[in-house]
Amino acid sequence: MDSESLEDRVKRLERQVASLQQYLGIRLDDSGGLRLSPEFHQALRDGKLVKAIAIYRKETGASLVNAKKAVEAMQRRQDATER
Repeated sequence: MDSESLEDRVKRLERQVASLQQYLGIRLDDSGGLRLSPEFHQALRDGKLVKAIAIYRKETGASLVNAKKAVEAMQRRQDATER
């Protein structure tokens, strides 16, 4: 069995994640979520998915495919909470 404790493993993994976030330019707020602009959230609320995807790509550097998937997932969550 590995001699690395669970706490040490978690700390090491957290450092790796932080390093990757910094390298990729991913900005997170205190709750761990992406900090997206009010303009993005307004476009999403208004159902302007193309605009929301474009803003998401600009703010996160995500590919078109990943941005589309992320924005559509956010829209589904938003729609579910409005019901």
